Amino acid sequence: MKKSLTIIFLIILCTITVNAQHKVMHSGIPEIDVYSDGMKLDGGWNISPAINPDIYETTAETVVFASDIDTLTFNLPYWAQEDFDIITINGDTAHTRVSRIPSDIYAYPNPALTILAASGNLSRAQAEYDIDAMAYTLTEVHPNLFAKCSQQDFFKRLNDIKSSLPDSIGILDLYRNLAPLTGMLGDGHTSLVYPYNTVFTRELKRLPILLTVHPDKTLECSTCIDSIVAQGSQVLSINGLSAQEIVESMIPFVSGEKEFYRLSRVNGDFSALYQMLYPADSFAIEYIEPGEINKRHCILLAETIEEIRSRRPAVPQIDKQTPYSYRIEQPDNIAVMDFNSCENIEGMEHLCDSMFRELRDKGVRNLIIDVRQNGGGNSAVGDVLLRYIAREPFVQMERGLVRVTPTTQRLIGERMSVPTMFVYGEVNPEDYIKPHTIDENFFDGNVYLLTSNRTFSSGASFAWTFKESGAGLIVGEETGGMNVAFGDILTYKLPVSGLRCNISFKRFWQFKADENDIHGALPDFPVQQDDAMSKAYDLIKNNR
Repeated sequence: MKKSLTIIFLIILCTITVNAQHKVMHSGIPEIDVYSDGMKLDGGWNISPAINPDIYETTAETVVFASDIDTLTFNLPYWAQEDFDIITINGDTAHTRVSRIPSDIYAYPNPALTILAASGNLSRAQAEYDIDAMAYTLTEVHPNLFAKCSQQDFFKRLNDIKSSLPDSIGILDLYRNLAPLTGMLGDGHTSLVYPYNTVFTRELKRLPILLTVHPDKTLECSTCIDSIVAQGSQVLSINGLSAQEIVESMIPFVSGEKEFYRLSRVNGDFSALYQMLYPADSFAIEYIEPGEINKRHCILLAETIEEIRSRRPAVPQIDKQTPYSYRIEQPDNIAVMDFNSCENIEGMEHLCDSMFRELRDKGVRNLIIDVRQNGGGNSAVGDVLLRYIAREPFVQMERGLVRVTPTTQRLIGERMSVPTMFVYGEVNPEDYIKPHTIDENFFDGNVYLLTSNRTFSSGASFAWTFKESGAGLIVGEETGGMNVAFGDILTYKLPVSGLRCNISFKRFWQFKADENDIHGALPDFPVQQDDAMSKAYDLIKNNR
């Protein structure tokens, strides 16, 4: 793939011409020596006056041409070229060109290739290059790209995408073509990122209703411009398409190991995906208001974001800016900890120290930890909290598999090791993390963990270890993150469009995980995530 693209772009794209005085060398022999970064070319270079220009293509930075009479040295950046003449003993002139290309054309694209048209669209050649660049990088970084999707199906889809490209394509349309390709892989950490900043400008008129996607693929109104559709209404269809049809059309564009996790991502990205798939100037809404059975209909006009915000009722917001916090609910004397993301180890250490000290001093015996919105971060943050509640020694990750390639090293920005794939971090039980003692404020009360299908990555591994270490009871939904899963993402920016692709380069086995029984952390009391808090309160009141 690299070789064919190199040839194509050297032919159809401009290269950088070094503006130096035209060089000339003489030769009394028909074959001269060529040294590329000090390595001598086997067989030498035949002088060919009949070829104009006679091109020497190399990946070397320094190239030396040496005859029996003269020597010329060239130092070229990537994608640069320089012309010179070789005059033979017969008086013939061979017009010669030395041209340098990178060994990895996706790491160092031709600058001429990355220039977009004034419209911001990509040419067909540019789009094909981005597609090939993404596919190449995926195969170079991911530990097992075809664990869930066959290689044949993947590349058939890729070729179909390339063959159907128009002569000019916008960045959003390129995303629409490529996102299902990463979605096929069945890895929630590997995905193409939606180009929000490109699409959602202040001037864009969009759907003026905010909708929640439920696991059964129904839609509920969270808020609507001018409250035309009441909050809590079930939206049955938009512009003639049923809620289920709309939701199912969005699933291929999001990544995940299981459909319920994909649906949680559709819920988070619904407005963006709807704008991509079904943009319109007006929206015919069919809905049923809470407590009613009769259908209602209305027409909503597309509006800008400022107009929508000024005319819709406020929506209760989850504080995602604070990674964790706690409160003691009165008069029940129940502690509730919101654990929204795994970040800032030092901050978690301070919070746990003060929280568990206060719970001991006030005699609080029931703790609810809420990870329903926890999408991950640094697993070590979860270790800090687990030491206060785990009933046995633990380790969140029993082992990992990492793949190291030159591409991996370039994206990380450091040389990790020689290119290889190896298992690391295998821990003996005697080296597991030990829980705190009672004197260190270990919490020996009852702990309830609230989970959802959206609980992912390090949030999910926390939930899994919580259960396997006997820390307490899980209430809610199976987590979106699996007990054996790919992770630790590297981000690759497609060279022309700038679309970002997140790619796993490791695989993890969580605490006591079984390779033959892959699933998320399973709740002891399965309820929908919205009912998890009230269910936990019921369990506490019933002393379960």
